[in-house]
Amino acid sequence: MGEGGDGSDGKRGLVFVKDFQAEEDGAAMAEARSLDAFRSALENLEDQLEFFHTIKSQQRAERDAAMVQLGQSRNILARRLAEHQGKKYIAIEMA
Repeated sequence: MGEGGDGSDGKRGLVFVKDFQAEEDGAAMAEARSLDAFRSALENLEDQLEFFHTIKSQQRAERDAAMVQLGQSRNILARRLAEHQGKKYIAIEMA
């Protein structure tokens, strides 16, 4: 966004066409305003979609990191349980 002269560079305005009849000016202005509002709504939607995509990517990375940590914890627990080789401990029996 913001490149290519699409009007998203912060400079907004209306385009005026020569030789419009006076009665057509009102309709043309209303249509131009309507199109400008529509463009603004689409730009806002694009910004929101980009934000949600960023959040989804962050959540996916956090989930993946949590899964790795969970796997590591399971491995440590399995090793510790194997070290006890049948010794009776209250904590192990409760688990």
